[in-house]
Amino acid sequence: MSITFQDLYTAEKITEWMSKPLSGLSLDSRKVEAGQIFIALNSFSQPEKTRQFAVSALANGALAVVSEVDLGLEHSVVVPDVRHLMGQWQKQYLQATTPVQAVRILAVTGTNGKTTISRLVAELLTLQGEKCAVMGTTGNGILPNLEASSHTTLDALHLQSALHEYAQQGAAFAAIEASSHGLEQGRLNGCDIEIAAYSNLSRDHLDYHGTLEAYAEAKSGLFKFAALKVAIINLDDAYAEIMLNAAKANPAQPKILTYSTTQAADYQVKDIQYSLNGANFKLITAQGEFAVQSPLLGHFNVENLLASLISAEQAGFDLAALIAVVAQLKGAPGRMQVIRDAERLFVVDYAHTPDALTQVLKTLKRHVAQNLWAVFGCGGDRDRGKRPLMTQAALDGADVALLTSDNPRSENPEQIFADMKNGIAFSTHLVHEIHDRREAIKFAVNHAQVGDIVVIAGKGHENYQEVDGVRHWFDDVVEVQAAIDAQHHSTDSAYPAQ
Repeated sequence: MSITFQDLYTAEKITEWMSKPLSGLSLDSRKVEAGQIFIALNSFSQPEKTRQFAVSALANGALAVVSEVDLGLEHSVVVPDVRHLMGQWQKQYLQATTPVQAVRILAVTGTNGKTTISRLVAELLTLQGEKCAVMGTTGNGILPNLEASSHTTLDALHLQSALHEYAQQGAAFAAIEASSHGLEQGRLNGCDIEIAAYSNLSRDHLDYHGTLEAYAEAKSGLFKFAALKVAIINLDDAYAEIMLNAAKANPAQPKILTYSTTQAADYQVKDIQYSLNGANFKLITAQGEFAVQSPLLGHFNVENLLASLISAEQAGFDLAALIAVVAQLKGAPGRMQVIRDAERLFVVDYAHTPDALTQVLKTLKRHVAQNLWAVFGCGGDRDRGKRPLMTQAALDGADVALLTSDNPRSENPEQIFADMKNGIAFSTHLVHEIHDRREAIKFAVNHAQVGDIVVIAGKGHENYQEVDGVRHWFDDVVEVQAAIDAQHHSTDSAYPAQ
């Protein structure tokens, strides 16, 4: 079927190119093809290059240019809110040219838990015999076949293209992470989000949002989608009220469901029992009480599992049937991922905010027999204010803190370490500082004793370390296992004293 840009967008400036057959939309002037519309988004870091990109796209055969501001070019139209429209355009274009039964979308937002919840939703639905795509930090695709993702939430064009492709491959559902950046920048516009879940909010991305209040407001955007049918909100979180108010104000009048591990809610957890094998708890709902046996470590994974179960149930599945497959859940890679070595436990986790690190350590304190270690760093070119907060979280929550590098990116590592130690009183704590992350992991493996738990935090699923703008291969899980193997082959004693 032939479609024109005029079919997607009606503007006062009607020109000849708007009625010509359209062959697609593009954000990359280098990849634009003849007959496509090039969308020239302002480059905030290099605004002078926006016009250059547009000129290049026209030279490469673009039918025309749509821009946020007037670029002074022929065959162009200014659409100030193009960022918020292009997702819908892409969806319309794809459906007009290749009609398909769209996937049903379940989305989750929050500072921590997005990746785990979306992955668990996908696993739960897959175990019910459904094809479910998952999109987020640890990869995109239909389980179990995921490809690496460049962003938590893709740009609107690529997001719509991916959802359309998954539908063509037979997926009935998609569980997606909705980042605050993605919501504020309209990357999810065009998505008919049916079920939305909120986990929690703590300090993160203030370099972008400025304040926690602005950050929370961006997150609440998930509950303002016109297609929303169900809003699922963690009642225990301090910012729950903002999400509840957004859902209540939505003209779509979605069903609002709450969950809690501490107070009365639509779904309430009681009697949690922790072990190194996971957590058992009682789930109280309007449908009755259920005994749940989860293989996932940690209190926050009880919350994550709860949000996942509710989301899957609201998608039309029996809660008892969902609970029956919980023991088979794996969770997302790099999220409380366990490497066992005899009577020692090594946990790789993506915790890269003060609150996330606090929660990981607090959770594992319930399990540890001897010492709890925190191996962590702070990323470069990001919020400097949270760096000493990360260190304080490690000192407060762990018996041994080991400061190391994360992704320095383009920043001087010495400045990052100085920020991490700024204003911190170390005198009463057992602390090590090893700048090389590989050596830091080796040190922890070689010095951890029987009964210890070592948390390697910050990078989780990432398989690289970015230094001076260059990504070098690096995987915390692989490094931990390599250090364990090397220790076992050493002639030294198995677990040397500290």
